[in-house]
Amino acid sequence: MTPASATLRHVILRPLLEQGAACPLDVMFVLNSLSVGGSESKVVRLANRLRERGAEIGLAYLNGPHVLLRQIRPDIPVWHLDRRGKYSLSTLVALRHLVREQRPRNVVAVSLYPTLYVLGATRGMRRRPRAIGLINTTTFNPGQEWRGRVYRPVLRWLDWTVYGSEVQRRAWLSESAPAQRRSCVIYNGVDVRHFRAMHDAVALREQRRRLGIAERAVLVGTVGRLAPEKGQSALIDALARARAAGADVHLLIVGDGPMRARLEQHAARRGVSAQVTFAGAVLDVRPLLAIMEVFVLPSRYVETFSNAALEAMAMGKPLILSEIGGAREMIDDGVEGYVVPIEDIERRLPELLLRLAQDRRLRERLGRAATRRARSAFSLEAMIDRYSELFGCPLYGRGA
Repeated sequence: MTPASATLRHVILRPLLEQGAACPLDVMFVLNSLSVGGSESKVVRLANRLRERGAEIGLAYLNGPHVLLRQIRPDIPVWHLDRRGKYSLSTLVALRHLVREQRPRNVVAVSLYPTLYVLGATRGMRRRPRAIGLINTTTFNPGQEWRGRVYRPVLRWLDWTVYGSEVQRRAWLSESAPAQRRSCVIYNGVDVRHFRAMHDAVALREQRRRLGIAERAVLVGTVGRLAPEKGQSALIDALARARAAGADVHLLIVGDGPMRARLEQHAARRGVSAQVTFAGAVLDVRPLLAIMEVFVLPSRYVETFSNAALEAMAMGKPLILSEIGGAREMIDDGVEGYVVPIEDIERRLPELLLRLAQDRRLRERLGRAATRRARSAFSLEAMIDRYSELFGCPLYGRGA
């Protein structure tokens, strides 16, 4: 580590040698980056809440971007390991030195790739911390299935693994696997006080007006990276078909990514450019979720247990989810929304959009049920409690 690694945010992002080892950490999280992603955002919230409860927390990340750095509490040390190349031995050495200096009881790899560094950095240590993996992948993009074969034996070397749904755990571990006994499922949690329904009709109308969305149109929305696995093109197709059947529907797509230009072109080809709004990436999604009347997540692969869907639930939005990852663990079909098998997306999604667009009472009933389920089953505090128990941290502390 060099002083240059501290220049991004000198108050929080400290060089290793300045940080010292006065107080051993309860948990050190190791992430790929601090980009605005589901796993990264969740871990930042988790780290902040554990620190509020009095736990000693640190974060190390391999490379940029650094977007979430400002959202981390100032009393949480953060180290940028500045990885170069596909697998960096110098980064591995830096992490090993960091673990020795900070003496964490738990070193937590967030997603698959950081497990290679966590296992390498902690292997053979005299006072080895517990190595834990938070696994955020269920399936892989087409052509990337080999990664599952590579990482499956790697995960066996971890002391414990955490999965986001039972479907995901079964995808990685058979019931007879020894590692099954060293694993658990912890569902993502949503801050139901932060994400709650908004009822200011004037503010909601003004938000729609700023985005150029007609007041009477039923607003369908989605949040996520604009990438092939997220299935936004199928949602544009469904919008076009629902409008052709007489539904006054508008689509709001929140997020950015490599597919944006192609999706804009696809909307133009389907003749719905005026009825599709691309909002781009935003740090606070609540004002945009607030004006949505239906939330759709048509992902085709990769999804495990969507934070965006949980946030929509907490804000009282009925859901349409593709049957991937823990979708059927998140909602009951016909109660909080609908779960659609991936192979039926093209056929059923237009039908469901049409049904919900034409039935306001149905939207409201499903939305109320979604809020109740988010509060009872997927609260952020319940998730924090589960992780506190796993890490041996205080269940309640100064922030309680």
